[in-house]
Amino acid sequence: MTGDRPRRLHLAGEDDPIWRLWSQLPEPWRGPVIGPGIDGWDAITENIDYKINLTGLPELIQAELAWMAHWQAADGTRSSVLAISQLANILRRAIRDGHPFPSSIRQMGWETAAVLQTWFYATRWGRFPPHGVRARLRVIFRFAHTALLAACHGGHWWELDYWHPRCDPRIPLGEREPMAHYGCSPALIECLWLREAVKWHLGTMLEAGTLRWTSISEEKLRCLHRFDRWLAIAFDDPREVLADPAAAARQAAAFRRWDADPANRSDGRKHRRVPGKVHPRLINDDLRAVAELFAFMAANQAETRRVLGVLAEPWQQVSDVHAAGWLRQVSRIPHEVALHEEDYVDDHALAQITAALPLLGLPREEQMQITRGDGRHVLSDGFGDPQAMRMILLQILTGRRSSEIRHCDFDCLSAGTGRALDAAQGEQIARFRYAQTKIDIAPDTILVDSEVVVIIEEQQQWVRDRFPDTQPKHLFLQLTGNRTGTKPYPSGTYSYRLRAFSKVIQVLDSYGRFVGLSHTHRFRHTKLTRLAELGLPIHVLQRYAGHATPSMTMHYIAQREEHAEQAFLATRKVKVDGTSVVFSREDHDLLHLFDRADRILPHGWCLLPPLQTCDKGNACLTCSVFVTDTSHRTALERQLADTTALIERTITAFAERHGHPMPEDNPWLAQRQAEQAALTRLLHALDHQPGRAVQGAGCGAPPQGPVPVTLDLTRRRRTRP
Repeated sequence: MTGDRPRRLHLAGEDDPIWRLWSQLPEPWRGPVIGPGIDGWDAITENIDYKINLTGLPELIQAELAWMAHWQAADGTRSSVLAISQLANILRRAIRDGHPFPSSIRQMGWETAAVLQTWFYATRWGRFPPHGVRARLRVIFRFAHTALLAACHGGHWWELDYWHPRCDPRIPLGEREPMAHYGCSPALIECLWLREAVKWHLGTMLEAGTLRWTSISEEKLRCLHRFDRWLAIAFDDPREVLADPAAAARQAAAFRRWDADPANRSDGRKHRRVPGKVHPRLINDDLRAVAELFAFMAANQAETRRVLGVLAEPWQQVSDVHAAGWLRQVSRIPHEVALHEEDYVDDHALAQITAALPLLGLPREEQMQITRGDGRHVLSDGFGDPQAMRMILLQILTGRRSSEIRHCDFDCLSAGTGRALDAAQGEQIARFRYAQTKIDIAPDTILVDSEVVVIIEEQQQWVRDRFPDTQPKHLFLQLTGNRTGTKPYPSGTYSYRLRAFSKVIQVLDSYGRFVGLSHTHRFRHTKLTRLAELGLPIHVLQRYAGHATPSMTMHYIAQREEHAEQAFLATRKVKVDGTSVVFSREDHDLLHLFDRADRILPHGWCLLPPLQTCDKGNACLTCSVFVTDTSHRTALERQLADTTALIERTITAFAERHGHPMPEDNPWLAQRQAEQAALTRLLHALDHQPGRAVQGAGCGAPPQGPVPVTLDLTRRRRTRP
């Protein structure tokens, strides 16, 4: 072929959409030799001295390969110069030898390309291609090939067998949903009539905003893939699942039993750890996904034939009865009082994590001595990932989700203003804008202190040094295939790095349990639990967590036994004689009496249970269920002064009237003197034990030395019927 560009053939292929894409390419990218005249070629190509030579290939394939090379450069990755050149060499040899190959790259999947590569090496060198050469060629049949198929597809985006927002900008994403750098494959569903219905259903729900991309790619499609595998096992003809509406409930029950087996939930393509038990909530998700699909198809019978064509025939039998039969198998999950202690990272484990974190950012060629959770001292190589070190630090300090840290903007800090600045009282604070991607109506900013600000500013400087010629979009960046700095740090890399880090440092909590760091959501539980234990109101916690409802926030609070015991200690009351009143866990439930208006006294509280009556009259100071604290000191002092003055006036008046002193056994005098003595003892106890509540009706001399407090650590909290 001659000339600077492919000749346009005036055939039926003229209407091929690839020519529209080819005409939109910059002139130097149209080939047949790509490289000369392209600005910044040394930053685009993986090999500066190598050009892409497409001469001698069919014009259609030339245009496709040129567009794929340009898409890689625009995507921020390096153009696969060596891989595209090798594929061009393979096709030129196939043309010379008359070896068959597809007429278009779009018709050539990786399997076909691998067969051609094997033939090329066998005929030229008499051996199979090395693993590295195979991997290099496979690169162009991943994102670039997917983007080519999407760009040339004239129908709905959901008609394709592989979905990826990075490769197909037609896929709708939420306003606060980040660009997802992962895809999903409806092609895993082998039953063709089911696959096409699933694509139509999920695509329509995503476009309508009923579902989000994350829900489809990580949940719904996997649920329906399991349903597809069950159909192949349970029926000779999978269409029988839509035949008899009366059998829908029985079939759903059979699927439920099959789905409850952990071995059936793995498709066998990945070696995943099989759990011992499948949670009923996961089974319910699968049942709902099937029921929603049936309900969608039943509600759109008129459109099914037009959209699915000949594949609509099995769906003509589906009805709302099928959907209801499957939905009735969704089980009710009883409410469980979850302590969530396994999601709480205690101080013992956090101390080990923070002490070993420098190892995560240490260069690989350097070593550091660390102390493992079992007390052993080991010398370990660095992991060379300072980004992961700062990300997990931010998660610990702020309680944000992993995605909210990985996807946050580069310029995520702003100055604290208004009342927040006034309340800081000179402390450096800032407003941190994280990537709130889960809840559209939730806030996306929190106030942070100087410690968080230092970490973020350190990461910003690290990014500027690493990507000096770009304006990065995210604070934490993918290091490979990210020439323009637009891709965030990958979640898979983060999890892999933390798993490897956990195996080295072997963190143990105070109970000797292993703490795996790859489950970073536990730091969110820990942060919210600690804020709750500080006494923050629930609406403040909800605002900080970024939740839409307070019930979700409470789900994150770990009801730690240790904190409960500390609360019981805080409720310990001290009598006026110095002895302690020990409250058991059952007695702790009686503290709701403090909220009863009829038990609030001018100088304390009455702990008399609601079902009992008081026979003391107004003699509260000498009553055993009377409790007060330092907040009532003024009232108690005034009452003591008034009582003393009343006694003196009454004694004087009695002597003047009767000519002799008032007897010591006078009932009125004895009661007033008892109150006077009780007030004196109460004020003396408050002076010597500030911050403690004290109880009336003291008797006897106070004991010497500390008073032991007994807590039964083995008893469970009382449950209510």
